[in-house]
Amino acid sequence: MEDRIEGAGAAIVSHAAELETQGMDAVGKTDEEAELPVALQDLIQRLQGKAGPGAEPVEYLPNLANPKYGDFFTRLASPLTNMEWRNQVRLRVLEAIGSCNTIRLLHLDGFYSSRKSYFITAGECELVLRGVQSSIVLEKLFLGNVKSSSAAEVERLCLLLRQILETSSTLEWLVITGWRLTARDLSHLASGLQANSQSNLKCLRLEDAWEDASVVKHVVEVVNSAPRLEQLMLACVGMIDEDAVQTLSQALIQSSSLKSFALHDAKGGASALLLQAFAGDSLNQSIEILQLEFVSGSEDCLPAILYSNRSLREVWLYRTHMRPEQWRVIGQAIRDNATAATIHVIVEWSECTREWHEGVEELVCAASSDVKDPIIHLSITNQIHRLRGDYIYMDDDDVTLPYNLLEQAWSGKVKSLRSVNFNFPSTSNKLLHLKRFVRALGNGGPSTLKELHLRCLKGNLWPGVWKQLFWCMRGNTSLAHLGLYHCEGLDEEAFKDLMGLLQVNLTLQSIRVWGSSWETDGKAALIQEALSQNKKRAAYVSVFRDAKLEFGDAKAGRLFLCGSPKAGKTQLRQTLMRIIQGKSWLGNKWDELWRTKGIEVEFIWNDDKMQVAIWDLAGQWIFRTLQNILFPQTNHFCVFLFVYSPFHEETSVIKPDSCFKSELEDWLRFIASSTQVTRHNLPQVLVVLSHKDKMTSSSLTWAHSIVEELKKDFANLLNLCPSQKCFHVDARKKKQVIPLKNHIFEIFDDLLSKRSPRVPHLCFQLSSLLVTNTKENRSCPIWLSKKFHEFCAPILKEIIPSFSPQSVDHSRILNSIISYLNDVGSIIYIPNLDYIIVDPNWLTNVFLGELIALGQHFQAQKSKSSDKTIALDLYSSKDGFVSESIFVRLLDDFLGKNPHFQNVDREVLENILMNLDLCFKLESGEDTPRYFIPSFIREHPSMGEQEHQDGANIESMQWNPMLKENSKFVGIRVQCKDFRRMSLSAALFPRFQVMCQFIFYEIDIYYNTFRFEKNVIGNNIYIFSYFYKIYFQRFHRH
Repeated sequence: MEDRIEGAGAAIVSHAAELETQGMDAVGKTDEEAELPVALQDLIQRLQGKAGPGAEPVEYLPNLANPKYGDFFTRLASPLTNMEWRNQVRLRVLEAIGSCNTIRLLHLDGFYSSRKSYFITAGECELVLRGVQSSIVLEKLFLGNVKSSSAAEVERLCLLLRQILETSSTLEWLVITGWRLTARDLSHLASGLQANSQSNLKCLRLEDAWEDASVVKHVVEVVNSAPRLEQLMLACVGMIDEDAVQTLSQALIQSSSLKSFALHDAKGGASALLLQAFAGDSLNQSIEILQLEFVSGSEDCLPAILYSNRSLREVWLYRTHMRPEQWRVIGQAIRDNATAATIHVIVEWSECTREWHEGVEELVCAASSDVKDPIIHLSITNQIHRLRGDYIYMDDDDVTLPYNLLEQAWSGKVKSLRSVNFNFPSTSNKLLHLKRFVRALGNGGPSTLKELHLRCLKGNLWPGVWKQLFWCMRGNTSLAHLGLYHCEGLDEEAFKDLMGLLQVNLTLQSIRVWGSSWETDGKAALIQEALSQNKKRAAYVSVFRDAKLEFGDAKAGRLFLCGSPKAGKTQLRQTLMRIIQGKSWLGNKWDELWRTKGIEVEFIWNDDKMQVAIWDLAGQWIFRTLQNILFPQTNHFCVFLFVYSPFHEETSVIKPDSCFKSELEDWLRFIASSTQVTRHNLPQVLVVLSHKDKMTSSSLTWAHSIVEELKKDFANLLNLCPSQKCFHVDARKKKQVIPLKNHIFEIFDDLLSKRSPRVPHLCFQLSSLLVTNTKENRSCPIWLSKKFHEFCAPILKEIIPSFSPQSVDHSRILNSIISYLNDVGSIIYIPNLDYIIVDPNWLTNVFLGELIALGQHFQAQKSKSSDKTIALDLYSSKDGFVSESIFVRLLDDFLGKNPHFQNVDREVLENILMNLDLCFKLESGEDTPRYFIPSFIREHPSMGEQEHQDGANIESMQWNPMLKENSKFVGIRVQCKDFRRMSLSAALFPRFQVMCQFIFYEIDIYYNTFRFEKNVIGNNIYIFSYFYKIYFQRFHRH
């Protein structure tokens, strides 16, 4: 027999060689014969390893029925096709496949493409197998749909497979479909496995591969010969006789390597086989996945299996038909099984009858449990193992059945469904399906559904359908995974609706948009970025939900005032406070207000409806680093107010219009670069022009045009309010500021109630109490973690009466509370420190604002009665280094000027600076260490910037490096990809400088071998040493 195989194989090879020697040239042939498709030519070259350098190796065989390869491997060729030429091309391609030494996954099952599939012949299959039998990389081999005319041809193929199995140590998957195997054929396969101790076969799938049902029992020989076999599938088995039941069940019981067993289209003894192998005293204990499709008697054996088998983790039921009472019994077994974590129920639309619906409803209701997580996955599809292009016509009543089940799951009436997979059918009533689906999701509730996958949803049939669907999901707190596969109508408007959903829904963890326009136009990446940003807050919100806390609309927000120095930000803040709180400010009697250092934080509104804090950002560039470090990690709850003065600070001369554009653009760039920007969570920015009393004209046409231009430029990065909403005010006049105040709170009301995630009432109560406590006790800005826990304990006990280590995880709830309060700015939490800053203004203004002002010789304007400004000259430092004695004196002087602060000592201040990367302690072998403070490095503005930075004690700098002839240096330029609208954040530079200290310290380059200087407005940092120069540049273009 093997001699005959060799002879036949040689004939095939000789014929192919003859074709090759003929060259398949174009002489005397038709145009069709002369020209192979370019894609096919390229594939042949790659298969033969002749494609040249840079060509991708062929690791898996593409679908040769694809039109780009011509019609050589399609079922129906053109009537004009020369069949002899066609066959020659086929042989050439198949020979190239067999000789390719890079293929890891090989399909020889007809190169299917819907109805154009073409079965290869046994001889063609033999040619390929003979070529790949020596492969050392082949991992998966799929064989099926081979046109064979005799059992002898099948046996020759099995003998070739035997040789492959004897020698291969890489083959892991073997799939055979439709081969009509005999007992002798299976013995050949088993012999190959027995002869190869290095065999790594892990998956064997035999589908409709039997001469008759009696052959099934001989599969045991193959199973027993594959010690590493993990997956076994027997499909289209037919009748299973008693002998097959005994031999197969024993093989399954004795196998310790099998992890998955699938049985499809089995009759007769199928139920007995399953009972013997998976139930009773002697059963398989290694198989974790059981898949059944059209298995006769499964309804009788499944309850016993689920009750007794504790090894099963997943059970798949494909197209399983039972009576409702039988489904109910299985549901009860699912509920009581302690180990099965996943039950898949899969059905085709054509089988969604009323009886099926009643049965599955019995299943999910019986399986529901208040103590067990949902484990049933329901899929309604158009296909299972085959493609169907026919329309499925159903009565309108039948159409509603699956959606009724979805409605029960979505509303929380059914608690056993974990996922629903809807493949919308190709029917004549597509719109009806769509409306039924939307109606099913219309009634939300305490759902347990974790996954919802939609396939082929024709959203373009019903305008606004995506808006309705995403709106239904806004309040859902269970759905974690959403799939939109091959769906239509996903346009820009639908994308905005999805981003709106992600603003308020923190439960969603993944969204897949395979096969849609979003997958290729960049929106999929934006969705993923939005989900990533939601992940952190979702972690602590999930803790609140686990504790069963009551949720409501968000109530805490922040208003950021930004703009150039003396633009009127502080005056506007005080006028807002006078309007809202009725305060009279002593500062109004002064000729000029003091200048802000760092960030001044003050709560402008604090009641049961809303809590808003103003963060007044100093306009000087020297504070940008601090502002960037303390910027919110999320754009939720935040509104930015850009304040612009049309006049020069000292001369009262009107600035050119270009200054307005330049300043606004700089701040927009700073906001976009310092916040986490995604399309679902854009920073809200308002524009205010001050000093209206000095203007001779009330027209703002010039400003409107600039705002509209920048609004377009910064689209998708910022939500810059329309030019019509620009406000022009005298910041001292309440009457003029009131409309601005009203508009600000309208934005906050919309932002907090409609476009922010819901939060526990507990967090708002604690935040409000902290504000009150801080106002009453300014002398204690820092609390130890223990004190904070004690502060929270009473209200926790009130809201959660059973609050104790046994009932609720105390530490997780407190950590989540800290994360939330830090996000909304009620507190500042610095990781790695055992205390919490409960008065943000103390950190941002009183301490760090003063420290940075010292380092930069920034003289804050003060009242005549004030004498608390620390002397500046004592702490000047050209290169950012100060001795330990000066550092200690700096902190002691601060503490001496603020003796009333409790729990604040030198160690606390040093730890804050170190953990914010604002300070580095350098111990270089000297008797006393030195401290490197980046904020003490002098800032050198550009000449243009000096014009409107008066009073900041600044000087220009011209770089004059003293380079020797043999000096060496390396230059590094770091630039934002979107350099026009974004810039490297200000905090990057001090942190980069501190990082350099660590690096230089590790390689023994001490402080006296290099120095720092920087030109921040010019966006340059220079680092010098005796050994090399590093040039680090931040820049942007205007």
